[in-house]
Amino acid sequence: MSSIFMAVEEAPVSVYLHPGQIHTGAYAALVSTILGSCVAVCLWDPVARVGGMNHFLLPSGKGPRYGNDAMRQLLDDMTSHGAFVARMVAKVFGGASVIAGFTGSRQAIGTQNVEAAMRFLAAHSIPVRGEQTGGQRGRKLLFHTGTGQAYVKDI
Repeated sequence: MSSIFMAVEEAPVSVYLHPGQIHTGAYAALVSTILGSCVAVCLWDPVARVGGMNHFLLPSGKGPRYGNDAMRQLLDDMTSHGAFVARMVAKVFGGASVIAGFTGSRQAIGTQNVEAAMRFLAAHSIPVRGEQTGGQRGRKLLFHTGTGQAYVKDI
């Protein structure tokens, strides 16, 4: 009598990010969120196989709902899990202008959010390998922390 053993890959943990939340890990997780003018940045270190994602509302301020703090915290969380900044790559999503005519004379908040993320990434020499930003529609984003792959669907 022979036994057959099959390797079964475990399904990744599912995590939903609300605005102001961050998820980082050195394990497979499928992180999802919904974006309008908010921005989510996905970071991935392919050598350490560490991935993380944030979701922020405004470009600057105090706390994880703001781009400057959310980006810093994501980078710190990634390095605390064994990632190195020099190996990281980024993907940036969101920043839509979902309410037409709402911007007035100022630059749209979604555009400001995208610019805040891009400035931070450039200041840390982290290349952006994928981007879907702007437009007038929201997006659903899925990011797999175990592979660095991201999937986006307009909503």
